[in-house]
Amino acid sequence: MTKKLEDIAVISTGVFKKGSPSGTVYYLQAKHFDQDGRFHPEGIITPEISMDERLRKHLLQDGDILLVSKGFSNKACLYPAEVGPALASSTFLVISVQDEGVYPEYIQWYLNTSAMQAILSSLARGTQIPSLSKKALAKVEVRIPSIYRQKQILEVQRLWEKERALTFELVELKEALYQSFLFGLTKSNTNA
Repeated sequence: MTKKLEDIAVISTGVFKKGSPSGTVYYLQAKHFDQDGRFHPEGIITPEISMDERLRKHLLQDGDILLVSKGFSNKACLYPAEVGPALASSTFLVISVQDEGVYPEYIQWYLNTSAMQAILSSLARGTQIPSLSKKALAKVEVRIPSIYRQKQILEVQRLWEKERALTFELVELKEALYQSFLFGLTKSNTNA
């Protein structure tokens, strides 16, 4: 089944706010997430925003998806509640999935696929810094399989990410092994 994003989620904009050393709330920016949309906990040192009533409605909820709406990459990032109280910067559009038949993690994965990234890129407007509007994002169509299939997709993705990390680790270990071996050959006094 295919649905428009606006039919399964509430979409809002992030907020623009200047930080303060006496803040009580984290202010999430694109730099706090990696290229796959995973949160870098070391990226946030201290809360930067002082909470007030106007900002309370913008507090992120567990599972909110932060879509980078400005620039050349529209990566979708998942907000983990263990970060603590946080606001999304104006760099993001915030997608709050409301449909109980849809996992936020699935929507994040779906939006980060190369096919969807191409679609999002084509919807962005602007010459210097492209910007994706809330209105354009709301009309994006998303394929939604059953909950069971969503779980399968997310599990295969998790296993692929684990395999990819292990492959990179293996390549680095082999590099060190070969460098050590080849360097050892330079110590040999034989001409053979």
